[in-house]
Amino acid sequence: MANILLLLLLLPSCKDHENFPDVPSIEEPQVPPVTLSINTQQDSQLNLSVSEDSIYTITGKTGNTDPYFFINKLESDAPEECCVLEFTYTLTEDIDNYEIFFIDETGNIEPARSSSFGIIKSSDEWATYALRLKKKRKEFNWGFIDEKLRLDIGSTDRTKMQIKDMKLRAMNEEEKKAEEEEDNAENEKSKYEQAIKDYLTKDYPCRITNIDVSSDQITITGNCTGEGTFFLAEIPTFVDLFKTDKIDEAYKIPLTQASFTQTVDRRRIINGFTYDGLLSRWAIFKEGTEKDELVSHAHYADKIAPIRSIEALNPAGKKGLGGIINSPYLESDIRDLGITSATINVCPVLFMHSTRQTDDIEHQYNGKTYYFSKSFLESNLDAPLKIAAKYNVAVAGILLFHPAATAGVDPIIASILQHPDYSAKGTYTMPNMTNIESTDYYAAILDFLAQRYSTKEMRITHWIMHNEIDGAINWVNMGEPEVATFMETYQRSIRMCYNIMHQYDQNARVYIPFTHGWTKAAGGGWYQVTDMLDMLNLYSQAEGDFFWAPACHSYPEQLGNPEVWNDKNATFSMKTQFVSLKNLEVLNKWVLTESNKYQGVHNRSIWLSETGTGTPVTSSEEDNIKQAAGFAYGWKKIKALEGIEGIQWHNWFDNPAEAVLLGLRFQEGTGKPEAGQPKPVWHTYQKAGTAEEEEYFKQYLPVIGIPDWNIIQPVSD
Repeated sequence: MANILLLLLLLPSCKDHENFPDVPSIEEPQVPPVTLSINTQQDSQLNLSVSEDSIYTITGKTGNTDPYFFINKLESDAPEECCVLEFTYTLTEDIDNYEIFFIDETGNIEPARSSSFGIIKSSDEWATYALRLKKKRKEFNWGFIDEKLRLDIGSTDRTKMQIKDMKLRAMNEEEKKAEEEEDNAENEKSKYEQAIKDYLTKDYPCRITNIDVSSDQITITGNCTGEGTFFLAEIPTFVDLFKTDKIDEAYKIPLTQASFTQTVDRRRIINGFTYDGLLSRWAIFKEGTEKDELVSHAHYADKIAPIRSIEALNPAGKKGLGGIINSPYLESDIRDLGITSATINVCPVLFMHSTRQTDDIEHQYNGKTYYFSKSFLESNLDAPLKIAAKYNVAVAGILLFHPAATAGVDPIIASILQHPDYSAKGTYTMPNMTNIESTDYYAAILDFLAQRYSTKEMRITHWIMHNEIDGAINWVNMGEPEVATFMETYQRSIRMCYNIMHQYDQNARVYIPFTHGWTKAAGGGWYQVTDMLDMLNLYSQAEGDFFWAPACHSYPEQLGNPEVWNDKNATFSMKTQFVSLKNLEVLNKWVLTESNKYQGVHNRSIWLSETGTGTPVTSSEEDNIKQAAGFAYGWKKIKALEGIEGIQWHNWFDNPAEAVLLGLRFQEGTGKPEAGQPKPVWHTYQKAGTAEEEEYFKQYLPVIGIPDWNIIQPVSD
């Protein structure tokens, strides 16, 4: 034993192991990378070549709208550790929003198996790009033999890119740390998400039963039960109900009786802004030492005192026009097509200024002055709205907010209104309602629009709140939150609009825009429409109902294929993946279901606010006939279904930038003889709803392959 102890004492400590070169350090074995190659024979709107030393050169073709290329199939399963896509590149200009499709061994290219990844920065010198894909590999179960990738690289035709050394490799230590930090942040987001879901389904002991808003006061009625000290709290729009532990004393009203009625001033000064309590929700709390306990659902205004009134304007028919603009064709098409409804884009950061410009309109809101471009409004909104009003067309304004990086916007206004979690992936942003300043600017915009366009001469009857919210990552971007987190913010936006508009037009609705997705997300990183509708119903039940209605974009399953009657995943089931013109019966059944009705009584009549059939960009006369046939098929359903209030056809003119031709008219400004002229679908649209419909529509029966128009189908649960 003594000899052993002596030997141990003579051995060097572990700290000295570097003095023994024969003793290797214990390191995690390195997983070799998977080499990737680009398919030079399969691409879109690109010139693609490869040199002898495996450098790929990619250049865009003139006028391209959807350039992409493919990575060749994996020759074997990629190790799970190989989750970083890396390549070396040069690039002449930024790729603003590239997207990756994760394609399985069947080769099917599904939008739901894609994700956007922001910007690739330009570089004159060879630069390294690395993207962690661990979560995406898991989400799409991707990385096995015969699977591949498609890389979509924006829409510019000036792209010139070189790529070499493309591979999937293991994460380095820095990337592992970043992944871990993201995982921790995701855990916090998941807890927040669950708190919202629990709130919406919880049965609270206390309840606010009614809120009346007069011109200068708010009266809140309710009841509370249980042991403890209770108080009523105002929750301003910019305060996050689910991140509030202790309620600010300024927003608390003590409650001393089980049943109560409290009246407070409608407006208060907050950080130099006059805040209107019309925008708030109210809730009951039990006083706590470190955290106040929410003991009721929050509640919004039930009754709002009108500033002025205007008669309801409901569409006299079901034919509408999407995205009306100040065009020489507008008045004649409204008249000749029998248009009774329409949509118009309203983009506030294109016409709002942070400081007064020469021709600006000054608008007073709660003691502050805001500035709006008179010339922009007169040309882009006033002119088409006046024509629409002349023919009693009910117009819905589509409220869209450009991010600060968009050319042509006032950068100060755009920065104020851009959501703080906005990422570069979005065409539009969720409006910012996280602080009093941005909330006040947003409210001032809504108040200005409500005042200006609630007249018989210039009328916006309803408001479509942003665009395709199931694809919020692209169209109402506030980062990539889970669905309940998104809906918590979104419902605050639509409540703001609804409450402000109802001061000027008590018949105004807010519309909730969705794509043709239903139980399946229509794109990568998107939400299911049914989840969002269910959540809106829960908010209405919990916080007080209001008249919202779906605005559906029921395009064919494949946008460039007008044969909507063949949409295989648009089935006659409430569990259908998609809702196109083929199976509008699904929307109709949803609307007529009592649990989905406003106050359980009134139908939330659906607008097909951006819908049409289209053809490929290089279309033939046969394609154009099929486009008209697709509309005829859809029209017969729209006409017969009471829950569908109308269709607002998109697009008015062909626009190849959409990668599909959806127009009622050929593209303007091409120099071709047919430029701007009516297409076959225009004439079919004209006949729809007239005495000539039956005879004119007969020509499409053999195109579709049916004997008659007896096409309404029952819908299963």
